[in-house]
Amino acid sequence: MRSTGRRSGRPAIAAVMILSLLGSAGARRWADDRRAIASPQQGGQSSSTSLGSMPSYALGLLLGGLRGPLVMYLWSQSENQKSDKDLEGLDTEIEWIRLLQPEFDTVHIFQIWNKAYNISVQMASKANKYDVILGALDYADSVDQAKPDDINIVAAIGQLYFDKLGTSSEKEYYRKRVREETLPHAVVKQSQRDPGWRRMQLDPLLDDSFNVLEQFTTPTRGMERPKNLPADQEWDDGSALQYLPQFQPYPDGVSTFGIAYSYYKRAEVLQNVQNQRHDQWSGQVIDSRPALSLKNWGEEELEQGHRREMQGFDLPLPDDPDQLLIASVPIALNQKITDLKDVQMAIVAFDHARKVLPACLVEYDRHLKRFADPEVARNCQAYMEEVRCEIQLADADCEFLTAIVCPAGERDHHLAKATASYRECRRQAYANLLRYYINPQLVNSVLPEGFSTDRTGEHKVVEDLTLDQAQEAVYKADHTPNPKRHANDSDRLEFDNFVSRTMAREKAINAPVAK
Repeated sequence: MRSTGRRSGRPAIAAVMILSLLGSAGARRWADDRRAIASPQQGGQSSSTSLGSMPSYALGLLLGGLRGPLVMYLWSQSENQKSDKDLEGLDTEIEWIRLLQPEFDTVHIFQIWNKAYNISVQMASKANKYDVILGALDYADSVDQAKPDDINIVAAIGQLYFDKLGTSSEKEYYRKRVREETLPHAVVKQSQRDPGWRRMQLDPLLDDSFNVLEQFTTPTRGMERPKNLPADQEWDDGSALQYLPQFQPYPDGVSTFGIAYSYYKRAEVLQNVQNQRHDQWSGQVIDSRPALSLKNWGEEELEQGHRREMQGFDLPLPDDPDQLLIASVPIALNQKITDLKDVQMAIVAFDHARKVLPACLVEYDRHLKRFADPEVARNCQAYMEEVRCEIQLADADCEFLTAIVCPAGERDHHLAKATASYRECRRQAYANLLRYYINPQLVNSVLPEGFSTDRTGEHKVVEDLTLDQAQEAVYKADHTPNPKRHANDSDRLEFDNFVSRTMAREKAINAPVAK
């Protein structure tokens, strides 16, 4: 009797299972339809993905409702292949995971990070590491194509360009590659579906006039600007590099921080204007990234300018890039030029810096209006004072080199502008030393009468000092016999270098020039 009962119940169980699978499919279809209706910020496009590239057994599992077990198996397999350094097999597993879980942004964020960090560090050479990072960018781009204008993916791409290619231990190699490969060059057309295909370099971003290619700045995803949006209100139109044309042309290539800025700015607009929210980062972090990217971009342009001018005058490059600021000082007005193109590229870099860094101040002002936390304000103000100093340095260096290469009749005009900017840079450097790097009690004791570290109705502050007053105050503080006179001597080195460079360049400007 019991055996007969069990057999008679099996058809009912099978029927329930079949109905459950059908119900699951119907529920999924309903959920997809609701998601498409509720997500207009994604450009009105669904995140549907083709599974045509997957084998028949995988499709069979999906149709059988076993997507979950298949994904779990693929995750396990991908970890094993990562340990075995089987990159070709790993890429396949990760791509299948992407196709099976297209709606989960956290999966994509992890896999982008996984490829760029966990897998790249297993490579022995910098070139192979770079190739793996490009693979992470390709993965991110494939997700971006399936889920356009998603703040999680846009920010993840910006993070790769900023953190991995811009600030990692191999940054000098990566930055150079990105600059060179964004320039116009021939592209080998090879399908990503070809066996063993792996990207070896970035595709060019610039046309023959060194302007951003139209394909990266033309809206292509239906992100139409609302008719009722104010004319001065920012809007993300879906194009990848929509924020770069304002600084073009780029005859020396695009900085990795410049690319990061365009993606980070898009993420900020998607958050603050189009009301998307990042799954992992706070609103404050997303909001701060455009300013931080512009700061790093401007500083890299300064560094590129110092490198180029040393090459142009055949000066030995230091092993430490942080020494470029001082190493490039010994250039006289009558210095022999060994490579005019390098000197011209140095002028271009300094000119880019004096365009990018003011935009950085605008972004910091916008950020501070949205996030008025006192700690945030203190940090941002310190960054902004540093940027103001760098703007003056970029302007001065640009005018100094222009004076060397321009016709003799125009030299005095450029030298006068260079002198004024060098002096203002030095005044601001002294003010930064007094504000942030010397003990406040000591600062108050060396300031002229009527000045203080804190602004009151009766006192001015260090930023109001003239160049001579600021220089004298720093000199007195530095020569006061007090072992605790400085908050942190090592941190002030950058501003001490600004002072040294500007004084040396002024001396070169005022030195007699042999006829």
